[in-house]
Amino acid sequence: MSNRWRRSAAVVVVAAAGLVGPVAHANAGPVASPTGQGRTITLVTGDQVVLTATGHAVVRAAEGREHVGFLTRTDVNGDVSVTPFDALGPLRDGRLDPRLFNVTRLLDSGYGDAERGDIPLIVTRPGNLNARTVRALPSIGGAAVLAVKDTAFWNTRDATRIWLDGPVHALLDRSVPQIGAPAAWQAGHTGKGTTVAVLDTGIQATHPDLADAVTEAKDFTGSASGTADKHGHGTHVASIVTGGHPKYQGVAPDTRLLVGKVLNDAGSGTESGIIAGMEWAAAGGAQVINMSLGGDAPSDGTDPLSQAVNELTARTGALFVIASGNSGRTPGSPAAADAALTVGAVDHTDALAGFSSRGPRLRDNAIKPDITAPGVDIVAALARDSLISRLEPPVGEDHVALSGTSMATPHVAGAAAILAGRHPEWKAPQLKAALMGTAKPNPALTAFEQGAGRVDVAKAVTTSVHASVASINNGVVQWPHTDDVPVTTAVTYHNSGTSPVTLALATEVEDPNGKAAPAGMFTVAPATLTIAPGASAQATVTTDTKAGGADGIYSGVVTAGDLRTPITVTREVESYDLKVNVLGTDGKPTPDYAFRLVDLSKPESRVPYESSGSLTVRAPKGHYYFESQVSTSDRLAVAVEPDVDLGAATTITVDARQGRPAGLVLDRRGAKAGQKFVEFSRSTSYGGKDHLRTTISPPEYGDVLVSPSKTSAPGRFRYSVGGRFAEKDATGSFDASPYLYNVRGDVDGRMPVDPVLRLRDKDLVKVRTTHGATTSGTTGTREGMITKPLPYVLEELYSPETPWFNDFSEMTAAGEYRSRLFSSAPTSFPRGRTATDSFNLAVFGPDLPSNPGRPTRYASRSTDTMVFQIPLFADSGRDREGFSAHTGSSTLYRDGVEIGRIPSTSGLFAAGSGPATYRLHTEATRDRTLTSEVVADWTFTSDTVAEGPARPLPLMAVKFTPAVDGHNRASRLSAVVPLSVSHNTGIAARPTGVQVSYDRGATWRAAPLVGGNGRWAAVLSHPRGAVSVSLKASARDTAGNSVTQTVIDAFLLK
Repeated sequence: MSNRWRRSAAVVVVAAAGLVGPVAHANAGPVASPTGQGRTITLVTGDQVVLTATGHAVVRAAEGREHVGFLTRTDVNGDVSVTPFDALGPLRDGRLDPRLFNVTRLLDSGYGDAERGDIPLIVTRPGNLNARTVRALPSIGGAAVLAVKDTAFWNTRDATRIWLDGPVHALLDRSVPQIGAPAAWQAGHTGKGTTVAVLDTGIQATHPDLADAVTEAKDFTGSASGTADKHGHGTHVASIVTGGHPKYQGVAPDTRLLVGKVLNDAGSGTESGIIAGMEWAAAGGAQVINMSLGGDAPSDGTDPLSQAVNELTARTGALFVIASGNSGRTPGSPAAADAALTVGAVDHTDALAGFSSRGPRLRDNAIKPDITAPGVDIVAALARDSLISRLEPPVGEDHVALSGTSMATPHVAGAAAILAGRHPEWKAPQLKAALMGTAKPNPALTAFEQGAGRVDVAKAVTTSVHASVASINNGVVQWPHTDDVPVTTAVTYHNSGTSPVTLALATEVEDPNGKAAPAGMFTVAPATLTIAPGASAQATVTTDTKAGGADGIYSGVVTAGDLRTPITVTREVESYDLKVNVLGTDGKPTPDYAFRLVDLSKPESRVPYESSGSLTVRAPKGHYYFESQVSTSDRLAVAVEPDVDLGAATTITVDARQGRPAGLVLDRRGAKAGQKFVEFSRSTSYGGKDHLRTTISPPEYGDVLVSPSKTSAPGRFRYSVGGRFAEKDATGSFDASPYLYNVRGDVDGRMPVDPVLRLRDKDLVKVRTTHGATTSGTTGTREGMITKPLPYVLEELYSPETPWFNDFSEMTAAGEYRSRLFSSAPTSFPRGRTATDSFNLAVFGPDLPSNPGRPTRYASRSTDTMVFQIPLFADSGRDREGFSAHTGSSTLYRDGVEIGRIPSTSGLFAAGSGPATYRLHTEATRDRTLTSEVVADWTFTSDTVAEGPARPLPLMAVKFTPAVDGHNRASRLSAVVPLSVSHNTGIAARPTGVQVSYDRGATWRAAPLVGGNGRWAAVLSHPRGAVSVSLKASARDTAGNSVTQTVIDAFLLK
């Protein structure tokens, strides 16, 4: 597919949360991301995205890619993806990983521009690539590479597929007896002669519990600490496998360890590093490989890590024992791998741990986890001087209690080592089937919660009969079920004992409601098997969903004596085929399309693709949101159905020829778009208003063709077209424009027949906006469009009651930033009014403005770590943050004792444990006539925050808004200066005093304070000859927290 755009626009804006915001001039260089504005990431295509806390994305096309449009989507989970049009084809073909464009996840995973200038990738058939190869990955026929964030690498034909080398994390005295290990030891089975590989955060090999346990260790993270465990997770896990402490003994005390450090000292690693560790461990002779780690997103088992598990298992026979995860949801990667023995967690009573991830597996409803083991409050080795040793209370000197599927997994790995020592000829399939077949089930749990049950190694080593399969997954059988065909599975049972064995065979399966499955749906024949010593016999398990019963997921077991084999099938609920035919502008089927079908009753979406341009989607009866895009050589055609009622077989034909160019017509004919977007949004019952949102940022409106919808959803769907417009001169510049439109037109309920909307000036809000100067000879730029000498006044026209993010920067003639101001929360103006606004007017000082979506933005505490990032140079505007180059420092005191000092005005501190009174002292200076110095002291109380999200700290700030002109000068007459108090947590607060200085802080005098109910003012009397005014203020909230702040040269006098 070729998406070459004929017209140019270097900067585009996307309104992923319905908000339009800052962009840069086409010649202004990269989009800046100063503290507070948002988080910036450069995509693998070289294009740059700034994502705000509210999900608003600003996109700048890379140099040479000005012709490219962008598609921005908010998915059912709230993640924002930004995809250039020319990446849609490689995504459809499966050559690009969709995670490469999920800016929410990329930023949360540490791939933002503030953290790194490259992007880690996994590439199959790497060929001749312009990237640095980190390591070969033969198990998947590829390599891990580091690619500079530019436009050259991503679209190469020298690779069959490019994945993000995504992050993977560690998954955090009665347990060993609980699984029967002592009985196995008494029978002489201790794991002797076996090797278990632990792929984790390294090892403290000198720990007394692990003396002589490690035969080899290797680092795959590049950590300065080498294989040493500075996190603590790996040492804890390893000692559960084979720890030698008399009380906290490991499961297999005589097995030896290979230790692969695949997670760094912070407990995270890359997929490629983990694959490399897996290959090393399997090649090194490990019979069992423990992986107490995993990714965040659910997987269907086709991801690179899962593929590596399957391939290495088939090639080497090593058993990969993998944690199911701690999200409580569907297992992710690599736990979803078919060959993995996936482990959930139970407590000491065999009750499922609330955090333990459970099935069914994504898409095919297969059983995961496969087995469970103890994972709650497990006491094992504590690595000295590790992160865990600083965060968790020790048990004695050398041990610690931790919980997680990470702790359950080594119990099973140890059990597998014991079983491998008992049967050294066995490979992964036999070990997996034997451990699952002898597990102890909890009758209160389903197979999707516990797999076969809790591991019972004592039974596993003494049972002489074993099944050939570990579980039976019969997939999904389509509705209606009147013509269902029975499915049979052969299960072979082998008797390795010395006496004949007779097995009684039966099935025990529950329907979706927890009742017994209908008679005849699950059968096994013969009813009994007699197996001679050393012989095998076969049984046939039949699943017949035609037998009736409720629709949904069935799960249970096939029993053969004491052996248990989990079995499942999904009897599809009433569902129908949705056939989609996609035609291009030539009327012929086209492969150049993308679409999504979203369930309006629950957060599930389908994004299938067939290159023929015709495909069928299977979905349950219900209401759906349908959205499609068709790419042509220079345009994007969109078709949306806000409410598809799928109650029968349905066909939707997307015909790009029916699309008409989108557009916006304004009264002022000279107005041209500097930013533009076409957007459609759908509200859902589970996600709220405008939950599902797609924004298209084209070079020109005519490049988006909109087809009218056949369905409607009044009040729940909206079509929008808008942007920022100004008058452009003959050179293509907006700088001389006396006005700026910030507008959006909407159509409710459906995609319109005519997608060109008309907006009239009389229906817009007129705003007179003053842009101030902090020094002479500077220019001010609004929204990356209009640059004028400061000060200046701009006439703005806003769509009423429509939220916008605004941006302003002041620069010197040499191109240096003097200040940068941007909205922390969207600005909107009520209908039917004229208004005034301002940028860059005094007082510049501390503020804690509204910041929806990020309550911990400015000051927060997570466990015992405090983070401060307080705007110190915000102007007098409402809900606005300010950034200005400065130097400074911060010092934190706990109960009067200094506990930390940093050479910056923002950063993090170790706060100590428990409740205390803290004081944060911050100083900042800058080379400016206005606000040359800020000093603030915050005094507040805080206690340790339990595990979970960070919590905002109770800080406040006093904001002054004097009447000043465009040069930030006030009248010399006595003045009443309004002030307000902003609070980080919303607690009621009030000013307690104001002082004024006219000699830059050498002397101070009290200023009367008047007002109340959230609106106060200081009464000032300016002395003759004064040039500038400095202000000192204090405030206190109802909880007793307080602030004292000083601004030197707060504003000037005429």
